[in-house]
Amino acid sequence: MNSEEIIKMAFELGNAVAQSDEIEEVKALQDKVTEDKVAYDLIMNYQEAKTKMDNKLKDGLLIPKPEEDHLSILEQQLNNNAMIKELMIAQEKFNNLMQAVYFAMNQAMSGGCSAGCDSCGGGCGM
Repeated sequence: MNSEEIIKMAFELGNAVAQSDEIEEVKALQDKVTEDKVAYDLIMNYQEAKTKMDNKLKDGLLIPKPEEDHLSILEQQLNNNAMIKELMIAQEKFNNLMQAVYFAMNQAMSGGCSAGCDSCGGGCGM
């Protein structure tokens, strides 16, 4: 099989993933979160605070306790927001799909399950 055929198959796989229930759910929930001012502002505030803290850490600066506390409070608010929680669950399902795709590709490249089908539940098709 040549490179062109492999790339074509990869493109087809990408199209299949793009049409999956998992990605559709993530997109729909992202739209809902974007339209919800409270949820959207909470995410933006968290990202801004996290970026500032990461930059300080990268520069070797100490993080003042009030900044750490502020980020912790924002994290708690994210975890307590039902819409954001629903989005995080959907993103986790999508990530699981992508990990399964990677696992299946890896198994196919290595010749199948080395420990037999019991090791992966028989889902790899080998």
